[in-house]
Amino acid sequence: MNVLEVKNACKSFSGFQALKDVSLTLEKGEVLAIIGPSGSGKSTLLRCINCLERLDSGSIKILDAYLAEDRNGESHYLKEDDLRQARLNLGMVFQNFNLFPHLSALENLTLAPIHTQGVPKDQAEEKARQLLKKVGLSDKEKSYPCELSGGQAQRVAIARALALSPKILCFDEPTSALDPELTGEVLSVIKELAVEHMTMLIVTHEMGFAKEVASQVSFMDEGRILASGPPSELLINPREERIRAFLNKLITV
Repeated sequence: MNVLEVKNACKSFSGFQALKDVSLTLEKGEVLAIIGPSGSGKSTLLRCINCLERLDSGSIKILDAYLAEDRNGESHYLKEDDLRQARLNLGMVFQNFNLFPHLSALENLTLAPIHTQGVPKDQAEEKARQLLKKVGLSDKEKSYPCELSGGQAQRVAIARALALSPKILCFDEPTSALDPELTGEVLSVIKELAVEHMTMLIVTHEMGFAKEVASQVSFMDEGRILASGPPSELLINPREERIRAFLNKLITV
């Protein structure tokens, strides 16, 4: 069952075409890793799927709802209230955490469930504590973002995204802002979510992680998806010379 369908997505910024006719599908329980060089459109695609940027043309479908539907070469979006409701099916984890600095870890997790889903405060706090335990931060519920390490802040961000019980969890380079020593603690949380069959879309530069966790990998270059396939094929023995050159450069850096 497809939980996400993107068809013929196009997006330009001031004349620069960041996405060129991009299409992909994501099945329930699947982990899709999107890799490629900087500037290839990976983060733009993720932001468009989450409606943080709007497509010029193409469609985005989550479950049975079209967030954006292509009509005569132009993307038409749901009305704001309906779009806001449909977006609850998506959780987003950013490169730089994006935690509210004036709120504790617990408050960062409970804010959205209380105010967007009407969850009673005691229930929201109970679930938040369960999620903090899940990411190994039960002792940090009263800590503010400035009191957390980068790895701890990113784990809080993952817990916050899970607090709304999304159908799809999206990660935009979740370890790029972290020191190497802190990367492992974040990746271990994502690996555990994969074991639990959480549907995930991950933009990453961690090839070993993609190889281990992803069920499918897509390679983007110059705004297009150049190739897709299981990591055993695309990351170990790719057919395309462009992908081989990209992977070889990573090894020699």
